[in-house]
Amino acid sequence: LAEQIMDDLGDEAAAFQVDARGASVVALFADLRGFTRITESIGVDHVVGMLNEYFSVLTEVAYENDGTIFSMAGDSLLVGFNVPFDQVDAPARAFRTAEAMVSRFAPVAAAWRKRHGAEAGIGIGMCRGEAIIGNVGSPHYMSYTVIGDTVNTAARLMQMAKASELLLSGAAYQAIRELVPAGRVESRGEVALRGKSGATPVYSIRL
Repeated sequence: LAEQIMDDLGDEAAAFQVDARGASVVALFADLRGFTRITESIGVDHVVGMLNEYFSVLTEVAYENDGTIFSMAGDSLLVGFNVPFDQVDAPARAFRTAEAMVSRFAPVAAAWRKRHGAEAGIGIGMCRGEAIIGNVGSPHYMSYTVIGDTVNTAARLMQMAKASELLLSGAAYQAIRELVPAGRVESRGEVALRGKSGATPVYSIRL
């Protein structure tokens, strides 16, 4: 059946298959800390509105720094830099995005605390490296996305990050180290991330 569908689609299916390329990217994952407690204690009508506030802040910041938004799922957001267009300062753009996401979300979090007694913050993971960019899915439903170890590492770092913390891979940190004020960075050493065969150099920056 799958072969028949591909034959019927002809050139459309061929275009779907080849529209992919390798690229050097900076992947940034942001995630809302405290969201599980929020959903447990606050009505669904409020939760949807709060998520809209949260994503409005994050997407606005991403676009201001010319980031490409690849996915928005649950309470996490994936933003890529140096894709689809070259950005020689991609790591700096990603770092500025992380800083602005946290600072611009702070008044929103304060309002949530006042209205609902909810504590929330943003944890961010960032990795620099090679990835695959292209259409992923099927000929009937495709999504332009970025995949690969760089993205997976950024996701693992995001999962570990605390509120107002940016966790970076070694390559990402080396690219932006001159932008980080003294005293805000801490080396976590070589960390064994879930799903990776080797250890990854990890740095923590308080935002």
